[in-house]
Amino acid sequence: MRTIGIGIFLVVALIQLSVPASVVWKRGQTLKHGRVWKFKTEPVDPVDAMRGRYVALRFAAEHVPVAEESAHERISPGKPVYAALKEDTEGFAEVDHISVEPISGENIIKVQAGYGYDHADYLVFPFDRFWVTEKNAPAAESAYRENSRRGKENAYVTVRVRSGDAALEQLYIDNQPLADYLRTHAAAKK
Repeated sequence: MRTIGIGIFLVVALIQLSVPASVVWKRGQTLKHGRVWKFKTEPVDPVDAMRGRYVALRFAAEHVPVAEESAHERISPGKPVYAALKEDTEGFAEVDHISVEPISGENIIKVQAGYGYDHADYLVFPFDRFWVTEKNAPAAESAYRENSRRGKENAYVTVRVRSGDAALEQLYIDNQPLADYLRTHAAAKK
């Protein structure tokens, strides 16, 4: 009887460990093999730009224009939808179309529908935080805020997309990875 209890415990433990391990493995495979997309960021309210050790991100591609005749077919907020990506003339990702039905492709990500306004649907991307170290957090927040305000929008992120999964790869400020930008500007201030 005791060996059955131990066996059941081991099976349950393995199941519990396999779920987070599969999520980590899937994200790793996306980062290793996924197609790279650049997303242009938008200004963020400076009061809410940092929570803990990450930079809160917003994206221009989150707003998907809706034609007047299809405005009554809005997607329901909070529901999962599928966004098909395409590149704009500057090489940045934008949403080509959205679908409530599952679609597949290397340009498809699963997103959540937000509240639409101004004849546009709003999407919530699964990558809205760029994690930084505690030491770099204040400088990262300041650099992102300064370089994503209106009139000086030169911040963007790269995201890897593979089989519906999306993984944030890097935050770029003034065409430099965040760590390089912070190092360059810290050296310039000395």
